[in-house]
Amino acid sequence: MKVQRRTLIMAALMASLIGPVQAAEWVPERPIRIVVPYPPGGAADVAARSVADRLAQELGQSVVVENRAGAGGVVGTDYVFRASPDGYTLLVGASDAVTIAPHLQPELIKYAADEFVAVSPLNLVTTVLVTRSESGIKTLKELLERAKNEELSYASWGNGSLGHVSAEAFRAAAKINLLNVPFQGAAPAAQSVLANQVDLIFMPGPLWLSFRDRVNTLGVASDTPFQNLPSLTSQGVPVDVVIWQGILAPPKTPTPVVERLNAAFTKVLSQPDMQQRFVSMGSIPLTMSQPEFTKMVSNDFAQWKKTLEELNIRPQ
Repeated sequence: MKVQRRTLIMAALMASLIGPVQAAEWVPERPIRIVVPYPPGGAADVAARSVADRLAQELGQSVVVENRAGAGGVVGTDYVFRASPDGYTLLVGASDAVTIAPHLQPELIKYAADEFVAVSPLNLVTTVLVTRSESGIKTLKELLERAKNEELSYASWGNGSLGHVSAEAFRAAAKINLLNVPFQGAAPAAQSVLANQVDLIFMPGPLWLSFRDRVNTLGVASDTPFQNLPSLTSQGVPVDVVIWQGILAPPKTPTPVVERLNAAFTKVLSQPDMQQRFVSMGSIPLTMSQPEFTKMVSNDFAQWKKTLEELNIRPQ
């Protein structure tokens, strides 16, 4: 997602806030818990664990990462939405559970994207189209030829998940039939490809790095350069799906708490070795002010509503 940066205006705004923030700075008095609404091993889990130790050093309190998986990220996301707004329970939110899934699961989801308090972005993530090594499908052209004669299956991790919307965008662009087989998380979904349970998967970039030697890689589902892989668009199938991952807090979390957490995350993510770590993990580190991130989440929610309608991806 592209975010317009009004550098001079934001600099002036932040300068005007320095006095009040320093005078009333929030200091955590007990461990902070970061809830990852997916199983261990997925992109969100890797991102959270990468920053936890540095964040603990910055805040002077231990930071614990807790996995609360279920319903494509909805269970853990809803849990944090209802948590006490005191800064001690945070969420690794992502486009799929926060700004995509509410459009597709209105009966299940009771939280509202615009009621979360956006604290700090972490990174941007795209997906890589892969097939199992023994499938005989080693190129995008071979996949499209196979799809003309049979319905291929793909693994996702729930309705509205990154794997789901990437695959559906691909299906619409390529004009082929695909069968969605949902799993409880990105890591289990990836394992299903190796276990010959499904034909293909749009694997998150961080996870792809761990699996790339055991699968056939056909292309990246984004026009943003990634690991020197050819994009699907460059091969004739226009697909450009990128999501954000970031830290969200429960509604009504006090401003001093949010500002202190944003400053801590920004400092950690701005460190050169941390940025390189995110790049090496298959994602793009992202920092911005708390107001900018708030606007980004709001715009993303509106954009996905339009995109899902265009792709004819409907509530289930």
